Amino acid sequence: MDQWANGIDPASELDRMMKIRRAVLDRFGENVVRSWQPVALIEEPLVPMYLYHRYQVEAAASALGGLSYHYALRGDGHEPVRAVPAGEQRAALEALMRTLAPPALVVPVSILKNLPPRPDGYDLHRELFPRNTGLAFDPITPAVVASDLTVSFILRPDRAARIVAQHAVDPSLPGLEEVIDRLVNAGFDATPANAYEAEVARAVGHVIVDRLIMLAATAPMAQVRAIASDRLERLRDRCKAGAKTDEGTAHDKLVVSDITRFLERPAEPYKQPATPNAPPGAPIGDPGQSWLPPYGTGTAWWAWWEDEGRE
Repeated sequence: MDQWANGIDPASELDRMMKIRRAVLDRFGENVVRSWQPVALIEEPLVPMYLYHRYQVEAAASALGGLSYHYALRGDGHEPVRAVPAGEQRAALEALMRTLAPPALVVPVSILKNLPPRPDGYDLHRELFPRNTGLAFDPITPAVVASDLTVSFILRPDRAARIVAQHAVDPSLPGLEEVIDRLVNAGFDATPANAYEAEVARAVGHVIVDRLIMLAATAPMAQVRAIASDRLERLRDRCKAGAKTDEGTAHDKLVVSDITRFLERPAEPYKQPATPNAPPGAPIGDPGQSWLPPYGTGTAWWAWWEDEGRE
């Protein structure tokens, strides 16, 4: 089940939504803020527009290792279960890879130039992007948030296990090796057009490495852990050659160091570096409104919603 999935074909719908998202971002400006309001409030509508595709990413990812099934009864003539066809799975994978492209993840410079630090009385809140830059808007973290949504949906342990199992039964379906290789290529073979895109590409690469390490460390299926570990070792060997730029060399050295530390199995179990959380997607509202719960999302939030409801 996917929350708010649109369209009949998840890959085509994801591509369509990415085009809409790009058109919105290219036209985005201070006109989204009321006259004589702080320009910094551009960030409030920017978040849902930048993450406009988030739920369709989940829908497209569900095609990987996906199943079409029916609660069949004996004699009803229905096919109880079948894997999503190979063509649909690979189309979904390619659509997901397009969401990781640096041009898709950079925030337009026209927006960045209109995002000053927030003035007094307009504090940061949970419906804004996290930032590593203090008061200033962080132009890299939105790419980290968006790419982590895509990568985490693809590399879910149960999905990875289904991909392994489906490929074992029907070799025409994508295997986990194919999926991870395509993911690594998307993160490490990008051709950035400028320094901003290059920094975003490096951030995406680190997201992929961190999620692969987590999969290799925690997946219940042994073969999933084996494949993820093998692909990490291959990526480490690839990055040892370094890159042409000083920034790229530093990036590759950190990737090699992180993977080596994991593969050598230190005494302490692996702990994934904290990834910035995406701002809440539903419901979206002004955190100053009285009906919003005083605590974050999760089980407690829903308990509050069911007990109290919106006033």
